[in-house]
Amino acid sequence: MFYLMAKIFVISTAGKDDINRATMAMNFALGARKNAGATVAFMFLGRGVETLLREAANAPQMKKLIEDMINAGIDVSYCGISLKNLGLNKDLIFDGIREVMGGVETAKRIDEGYAVVSF
Repeated sequence: MFYLMAKIFVISTAGKDDINRATMAMNFALGARKNAGATVAFMFLGRGVETLLREAANAPQMKKLIEDMINAGIDVSYCGISLKNLGLNKDLIFDGIREVMGGVETAKRIDEGYAVVSF
């Protein structure tokens, strides 16, 4: 029997003003990967890149969730244009996260058969 596993592209636009929603997006991605075995990719877009700030009050919690996603096999990225538009730079965010162009990455994932879920 041939069975296709779900492919989910999770986009988080929740910034420092809505950490609960950002956390929910990351936990959703982890749950889809660990509990359902889905292929999951995750991107921080728009204000969502604020979740990646090293010096934020909640940085240790966010860093752990991001590491958990990476360790679970989730491809984690952020939109470099969003980072720039917010007046931020790579030196302010966690290491080890792939920089992409948000629109291009989304189009690529849709072409690859991913369903898009945004938070």
